[in-house]
Amino acid sequence: MSAAGRRSGSRWRTVVRFAVPTVFLAVVAVGLVGALRTQDWSLALTLLQPDNLGLVGAAFAANTVAMVFSWLAWRALLVDLGGPVDTVTSARIYFVGFLAKFAPGRFWPLLANIRMGSAAGVTGPRMATVYVLSMVISSLVGLTVGLAAAPAVLGAATLALALAALPVAAGLIWPDLVNRAARGAARLLRRPAPQVAASTAGLRRSIVAQLSCWLAAGAQLWLLAIAQGAPPLPALPIGVGAFALATVAGVAVVLAPDGLGVREGILLVALATVLPLPAAGIVVIASRLVCTLSEIAAAGAALLLAEVVKRRQYHYASAR
Repeated sequence: MSAAGRRSGSRWRTVVRFAVPTVFLAVVAVGLVGALRTQDWSLALTLLQPDNLGLVGAAFAANTVAMVFSWLAWRALLVDLGGPVDTVTSARIYFVGFLAKFAPGRFWPLLANIRMGSAAGVTGPRMATVYVLSMVISSLVGLTVGLAAAPAVLGAATLALALAALPVAAGLIWPDLVNRAARGAARLLRRPAPQVAASTAGLRRSIVAQLSCWLAAGAQLWLLAIAQGAPPLPALPIGVGAFALATVAGVAVVLAPDGLGVREGILLVALATVLPLPAAGIVVIASRLVCTLSEIAAAGAALLLAEVVKRRQYHYASAR
């Protein structure tokens, strides 16, 4: 190849290297604006009474904690399958992929993970396996936690609460069931099966972190329900269980962006067992707003902190 050709190829690679992230950020920004514009802020303002500010702030904090546990559940699989990826790099990969969920279409998070994982030395197939296993664990644990709401919502016997613990217990005792579930999901969706399997220890760490994530996220809904007058003790299994169940159902419906509408419908039915219907509607809308804002804030803060740490590490290495 001539020198002119090499220069031309180099220029094109430079353009592509800068154009792809720019387009990605633009798509995510459009999705974020759309997600915020579709929310009914007026209903949420009814919760912002002086007596409720503490509970609303606690709900915001609870969902932020849930985000941290969600990252830890994903990172357990990344380290297990992708090798020794440092904490800062894993946070950058995860939270960029997380923000991508607001972009139109379901393929952006996986593409972001694969591109950033490749830069960190993790191959595309392994990043895809982490993505699939993470979705399987999140869904299985979420459905299990969701059964906590069954006695109140479905009129089931109290035995349902004991049965709710069985899938998670089975996953902790026989973690390879998760690998099998991932292969089954791939066949069902007519996608290539994962090329590698996670270890027993990695799967257990991910399951425990994901369980903590769902409990913290459900506490967010529970606190908002209390702010609207729900009795704390009866509302606890409803808030925690219904939120996990509704979120998993929303993710399963591909046509609904971030489960919009599907999640709200399930939550409304569940909360109506402990609140009047109008109050339950306010909690549902407020929950969507609290989740959206806390997710954006947590992801933004994590990425900002990761960038600061990376720059300090770079300057320290340069000074040496």
